[in-house]
Parts: sequence; C-alpha cells; structure tokens
Amino acid sequence: SKKFFVDEYLISFQKLRRLQLTYYICLHSHFQLIVKTKMAEKTDFQKKLLQIGIHGMISACIALGDQLQLFHALAKVGSEEKPASAAQVAEESGCKERYVKEWLAVMGTADIIAVTEDEKFYIRKEHIEDLTGTAIMMNFFLPMSLKPYDKLCEAVKKDGPNGLDYSDYTAEIYKQIDRCSGAMHKKHVIPDFVPALGSDIKKKLEEGIECLDVGCGSGLHSSLLAEEFPNSQFVGIDYTADAINLAKEKKKANGGKFNNLTFLQMNGAELDPEWTNKFDLVIIFDACHDQTRPDLCLKEIYRVLKPGGVFGMVEVNGTSNIYEDRKVFGDMAALNYAISLFNCLAVGSNSKDALCLGSMWGKERAKKLLNDAGFHNVDVIPTPYFETNVLYLCKKE
Repeated sequence: SKKFFVDEYLISFQKLRRLQLTYYICLHSHFQLIVKTKMAEKTDFQKKLLQIGIHGMISACIALGDQLQLFHALAKVGSEEKPASAAQVAEESGCKERYVKEWLAVMGTADIIAVTEDEKFYIRKEHIEDLTGTAIMMNFFLPMSLKPYDKLCEAVKKDGPNGLDYSDYTAEIYKQIDRCSGAMHKKHVIPDFVPALGSDIKKKLEEGIECLDVGCGSGLHSSLLAEEFPNSQFVGIDYTADAINLAKEKKKANGGKFNNLTFLQMNGAELDPEWTNKFDLVIIFDACHDQTRPDLCLKEIYRVLKPGGVFGMVEVNGTSNIYEDRKVFGDMAALNYAISLFNCLAVGSNSKDALCLGSMWGKERAKKLLNDAGFHNVDVIPTPYFETNVLYLCKKE
C-alpha cells in the first residue's frame, strides 16, 4: 500500500508538472505574441518616422530645383521621346553639371521625374504644369524656415530669447510668400472676397473710399484692389522694411497704374495717431497672428475705422483646440502648426509682453480678441476660395 501511495503521488506530481509546463509554454507563447505585436507596431512607427525624414529631404530638393529653375530647364530640353542628360539640363539652367546630376538623381529615385536606364531624364507630360507652376510652392517653407534654425532652438529654451526678429529670415521668404499668396488669392480677391465684405462694399469702392491694408507684405491684395477701384485710396502698412521695399518695387514695376496706393513701414499696434476715424475699410490677410500684441493691433484698427466702417480679417482656420484641429483638418493642421513654430509663433513671441498666438489660434481666441477690441458683432464666414482660411467680418458701431 505504501508503494501504491508513492506511485500515485509520483504520477500526480508528473501530471502537475506536465500541466505547469503546458501553462508556461502557453504563457510564453502568449507573451511572445504580445512582444511580436508590440515590435510590429514599433516597427511601423519607425517606418513612419523614416518616411517623414525621406519626404523632408525630397521636399528640400524640390524647393532647390524650383528656385534654380531646374524643372523648367528639364522641361525645355528633355521629353519622353528624347530624354535629356545632366549636361544638357546644367547647360540650360546655368548650373554645375555635377550638382545637377545629383539633384536629378534625387528627383528620379523619388519618382518625381522619369529616369532611363542610360541615366537620362524627362518630366512626364501630365506633371510638367505641376512641377513648373505653383503646385510645388509648399516645399519652399522647409528651407526658408530653417535659415534661423539655431536661433529658434535657443528661443525655445527657458533661458533663451523671447523669439525671433523678422530680420532673422532671408528676404527671399517675402517673395515666396507673395508667390504663394498670388497663387491662392489673386483670382479670388475681387470676385469673391470683396462681395463677402458686404453687399454695398463694391459700390462704395467704385465711388471712392479710404482703405487700409494692415500687414500688407508685398502689397498683393491692396494692389489688386487699387487697380480695380481707382476712385478709392489705399494705404498698405507692414512692420518689416523688406516687405515694404518689395511692395514698392512691385508698384514701381507697374508704372503709374497705382497712383491711389501708398506703402508705409509701420507697426500695426501703433498706427498713425492722426488716423482716428479715417478709414471706411480695413483689411488684414494672415497677419494678425504674427503680431506680438495682436490685441493692441485690433484696438488700433477699431480706432482708425470710421463709425460704420468695415473690418475684414482673413486668418488661418482653426478650432482653438489641438485635438479638434487634428480631427477636422488632419495633416493640414500639422503643416500649419509646423509653419507657425518656425515662423509665426517665433516672430509673434519676440517681446516680453507678447501674446504668443501662433497661426492656429483659432476661432474662439480670435472672437475674444475682436470683442475686447470693441467689435461686438463678429461674423465668421467660410472662405472656400481661400482653402485654409476663414473671414472674420466686423463693423465699428
């Protein structure tokens, strides 16, 4: 009986061990499955980060090709029927062949342009307009924004400067912004934007009124309005000398077409003290969020408007909430926040008392600042013709 007891014990123990072993094997397999799943997720994320880096470098190369007119040169000397060599593109563009060949290699391997087995190149017919036109403009933001990269890094630190000055950026950025605005806004200012300002605004402009463009940049919008409405008087102001110089150069290039348009370098938060109740119409395009004190700028705009005068503020469309921005705008929200980080927020933070808005300040903050400035009835009007924007329409009561 004792032997029977021992045998049964051993059998039970062995069964228990087998059960434990089976449990551990199952547990280990389950753990491995979890680890593999997590690793797969991490690998996918790593791939995403790598892809972002790749696209960033390709974007910078696209901007280089655009600025040096390499796409135009390739379109002129190469075709699907007769692809061009690097030497031909270099000759046409006035650039060094070795650099051009490296650039063509980037574009070819990225499938932006076509490359043949004998290392010749051409732009596919359906892509010529995009690569030589305005479709590639967004790519300029990366190299333009990175010029003050080291200074921005210092500004972000707690013990660093408040922000960046406009002079920290190359003057080329204003030409590129002008080009970008021209592509997106030029054909819509007169037929779409003007009617949105009110049913009677066009008639008043035709008869002759006083108008102010705050943060005018290169003067695109005020120039279009001045040309269309010669009986009205327009003043464009901007804080930066580079922008005003560019606006004046463009005005000079247009000859006597804009005798009703003046450009002045001036701070939007400190408008001419003699301008109280002077203007019938004030506009501002994508420039309020760049001010260090947009609250003071809006109060100044209220001051210089005549009673009953109209203020139209075009701004980047946002919800004032990052989570909602991600849901509503997707990747475009990320783009706008990125541009803001490298430029809009940086210049808009460059004083101790700055409000530090950034371009994605959104509807809620915008309406509050407009209310605080004296504009109590604010209409928020969608602008499908300005895809990333919204119009805030106000009247001085």
